[in-house]
Amino acid sequence: MEKKNGFTLIEVMIAMAIFGIVMTGIYQTYYFQQKSYLKQEQVVELQQSLRAGLYFLSIDIKMAGYDPDGEADATITTANIARLDFQVDENASGAIGDGPKETVQYALTNDNDTDGIADGFPCNLGRQYNGAGGFQPVCDNVEALEFCYVLDNGTATLAPPDADRMSRIRSVFISMLVRSANPVKDYTNNTVYTQASNDNNLTPGLTDRPPAWGPFNDSFKRRLTVTKINCRNMGTVSAP
Repeated sequence: MEKKNGFTLIEVMIAMAIFGIVMTGIYQTYYFQQKSYLKQEQVVELQQSLRAGLYFLSIDIKMAGYDPDGEADATITTANIARLDFQVDENASGAIGDGPKETVQYALTNDNDTDGIADGFPCNLGRQYNGAGGFQPVCDNVEALEFCYVLDNGTATLAPPDADRMSRIRSVFISMLVRSANPVKDYTNNTVYTQASNDNNLTPGLTDRPPAWGPFNDSFKRRLTVTKINCRNMGTVSAP
């Protein structure tokens, strides 16, 4: 009779141990790759959201005060740390309000005390036209927003006190802090974010600087952008 050899118990245990080690290595590799992928996905979402928000802000603010015949007196009407409203004589009619997008308003959608800090989530950068229809989001998950204004004499302010000084605004520093929609596992955000009003190189001579943003000491990824947009139509009147 032919003798058939099998595996001994020790051989089976060794094989199982090797298999377990290999599978553990494969799982750990997959786990770390998946975690890295999720983190990068969060970063990509933040960057895309910021780009979208800055695109709309840049396009609109550059048009602030557009008044081709000089008859509409288009100007900036509200300018503070968390709110920016301005007029555009879009249809060159010589009046404001008879076009669909002639008063443009920007603010956070969840900022009840209008300090530029989100009071809860969801909170987005919102835009509204002609004071109607509600603020529609143009940038998601915005945690903090700051408008800082540079006047025609080069001085910076967070809140021009009157209509005369609002008409003298020539550029706007926009600081916007966005955060990830979901927390990131095994991550702690203890970064301090410096907005324009806290950067003396950007806004020299500014008084009453608000505190910087953070540290938040939580698990959300964040990205800060500080951008200067020139109001190219403020202080000029185009020829008809």
